[in-house]
Amino acid sequence: MYKDIKTEGPEGGAAQMSESLQYWKTTSGHSYRELIRIREAQGNSAYAQQERALTSLIQTEQKRLGRPLNVLEFGCGFGRHAAYIASIPHVRYHGYDISEPMTAPLRAEPPPTVTPVEERIFCGDDPLETLGGRQFDLVFTVSTLIHNPTERIPGLLATLGQLVVPSGLLVLVENLLVPTSVWDNSWHQGCWLHSYPEALPEGWDLHHGPEVVESHDVYVLKRNEGQGRRYFHLLGPQTPRDESQPLTLDALHLRGLPRFKVWAGQASQALGQAAVSGDGRVAELTERLAAETERFDRRQRLMGLSDDLARLRAQRVPAPDAPLPPPAPSGVNPGVMFDVPQDTRWANDAPRFGRLLHVFHQEWHGIRAAAGYLPGHKMAIAAERPLHMRELKSAVEHVERSLCSAVIVHGYSPNAHELIVSLRKVLGSSVRIFAVWHGSTAQFHYAFELDCFSQLVELRRKGDIDGLATVKPGMHLLSEDIFPKTLLNLPPRVSKEERANVANITRTALIPTPNDWRKNFFTNLFACQASSRLDDVYVTANFKLPPVFKGTKRIHHVLRPSRTELFDLVRDSDVVLNASLSECQPMTGLEALSLGVPCISGPLSLGALDAHPYQRLAQVQGVDSVNVVQEALERMVALRETSPGEIEQMMEDYALALKAAAVQVLEEFIQS
Repeated sequence: MYKDIKTEGPEGGAAQMSESLQYWKTTSGHSYRELIRIREAQGNSAYAQQERALTSLIQTEQKRLGRPLNVLEFGCGFGRHAAYIASIPHVRYHGYDISEPMTAPLRAEPPPTVTPVEERIFCGDDPLETLGGRQFDLVFTVSTLIHNPTERIPGLLATLGQLVVPSGLLVLVENLLVPTSVWDNSWHQGCWLHSYPEALPEGWDLHHGPEVVESHDVYVLKRNEGQGRRYFHLLGPQTPRDESQPLTLDALHLRGLPRFKVWAGQASQALGQAAVSGDGRVAELTERLAAETERFDRRQRLMGLSDDLARLRAQRVPAPDAPLPPPAPSGVNPGVMFDVPQDTRWANDAPRFGRLLHVFHQEWHGIRAAAGYLPGHKMAIAAERPLHMRELKSAVEHVERSLCSAVIVHGYSPNAHELIVSLRKVLGSSVRIFAVWHGSTAQFHYAFELDCFSQLVELRRKGDIDGLATVKPGMHLLSEDIFPKTLLNLPPRVSKEERANVANITRTALIPTPNDWRKNFFTNLFACQASSRLDDVYVTANFKLPPVFKGTKRIHHVLRPSRTELFDLVRDSDVVLNASLSECQPMTGLEALSLGVPCISGPLSLGALDAHPYQRLAQVQGVDSVNVVQEALERMVALRETSPGEIEQMMEDYALALKAAAVQVLEEFIQS
């Protein structure tokens, strides 16, 4: 497939290679991306399995080396794998392809970390020349070698080997194992089934991983310093270098027989059908036509959004005293923001969510923090003014171009509703849409809250969204349309250097809550006043304390801090107070947990997590009782003073348990 491969072959193979090369050099990446979307929407699970396998393997290799990992995708196309691999921490993604049209979408809008694009994405006929002598810790292919005739494979593997550093890995996610290479079909101007053990260069090990991806096998190759050709069983993507289970070439041939028998049956049938080759070409053209038709229809639906949303807005009955909408937004105050540092700086790492997008409102600070700490991409939309039509279109186009397969909308508003409607209308079922409600039934005395929640349930019931979850336990009892498990908020990701020094006692408390009945502000304040272990109390709420209640503690009022300023306040405190009357996994408690400062809270009803020693210490049952909150505060501060290592270990252990549970439930939700 590449011009540096000099291996000679039959004239038929050369002709097929020329046709295949021309096919890929003229295929539009935009069209092929649409084709993949259609396949995914039709239930093709192999793509997600490939992503999970590659993510796990790359993460394992990066952790083994303990340094940044340079990765090259050989045959990167429009950037399907770049979309999530580029988000893996300490991994520098690079892509190579022969086709300018195929890579056009990736070069036009690369992932944020793939910059400058001219130094990360390469196109050319000769890979060694195009890449200019660069070598990588890990090189991988996905369904690339299958489009090369058999006689090209040994030379192509040798070329790939030159792109790998001496101690690096070559990973092939290619056809299921067969004992001998054969022509498979005429799809995409030629597909072959290759016997990679037979084509393995001298001095390399091959680790074969069956059943990792249902329609592909995984082959991990690495040099063995003059040990000839050796073969092993790949135990899983987490063990790419394990040599504890050697295999013989004959054993691999036996492994390849099932796929070979399937091929033989299909070949036998084809011999009796003269038109089968033409039928395959017709089927491929039909699929490509469907992709092009969907692209065109999507553009038409996007152009028609203005009329659709005008009708939607006309149906609303605004309150009599509703303010007039503000003027069109300026560049200083965008209605839609993508992956801004505030929403990504403290996000947790979980690359398997690299194609997940969280949508939330810019002005709703608690929900914005909760969504911002979750793994995945971020979109912050305005809540206090209607979105301009161009902003809605920009949001939809961003979802389309970013290759996101799932969108989670956190909270609900007219703007969120319009975005949900627009995404469904334009993108159809190619993107799954979910919603998360961050409130509780205690808030339903506000008709607005109850109505918003009811609208979300109705959207789920009608199929306009694919799933609805909550962060308050038991709300699935309100409707069978609600995901039965509780989604768990995650603490922010901070480094060890950013954590508080638990041995540093400041005799200071922080109450970072607003002054309302749910947050129970005054009970927390009076508990701090009654404590003998505190000298200073910092508060972020506005309040007025009658002179008769003035105590001896110095109370410091801090204007609404930025997130960075809040983190500084937490670090400088011995304890954080958030013993509220009605709570949905308070973010202040999670931020304090991540920073290594204990937080007093009310009951959270988190199931098994409530039984953890830290939660038993931190949770207060009688939250509206000053003495109960004060006693809990005294116990917490006393433990920090006498056994700082114990409470630090307790909090770290709880954070690990919480993160594991949160990621598992999130994955179950978006796969439900």
